[in-house]
Amino acid sequence: MEDVAQQLWLVVGLLTAFIVAALYWRRQHAPVASARAAATVPGPIVYRDAPTVRVTDSQRVDRTRKIVRVNRGESVDVLVTPPGMPTRFRVTVKNIVENSDLEAAHVSVEFGGTQLSCGPLVHETAFNEFVLPRATRDEHRSSIFFYHERGDSLEFMRIKLKSADLSTGLVELDVMQLQGHWPSGPGSID
Repeated sequence: MEDVAQQLWLVVGLLTAFIVAALYWRRQHAPVASARAAATVPGPIVYRDAPTVRVTDSQRVDRTRKIVRVNRGESVDVLVTPPGMPTRFRVTVKNIVENSDLEAAHVSVEFGGTQLSCGPLVHETAFNEFVLPRATRDEHRSSIFFYHERGDSLEFMRIKLKSADLSTGLVELDVMQLQGHWPSGPGSID
């Protein structure tokens, strides 16, 4: 009788070890996508100038890049502003600078009232007004930019001058704006 009890406990122990090993193996080789993410049907991606990159439900990167051609004295809204709201992102070309080593344009930027920064080759004349030289190979020195990081998001904006034609008064700007959001809270990487 004692041998039967020992054999029964041996069988129970082996079955338990097998079940634990199977659960461990299944968890280690589970698919990368979670069941919740697989259950939701992703919406269509809307392409603008540059696409929104979908990472997961709670992560999102919106990137807008435009080559803007503006005549002297005109402005362009890079981001659409709803009626009755302050301007989100507007670039105004005030003038084209003469007698400069490089092509340069006098540019005013409205970015929701936020103070912008500039590289050392750019001359800031007033609040968010700049004399912007044509972009050189060292782009960050000859551009206007904004960078802001919060705990769960990042915002970046850059404007650089591609060309300025004094005879026609046409200025060509390369404008990029990026917003990224990622999850915060338990389980996120800080």
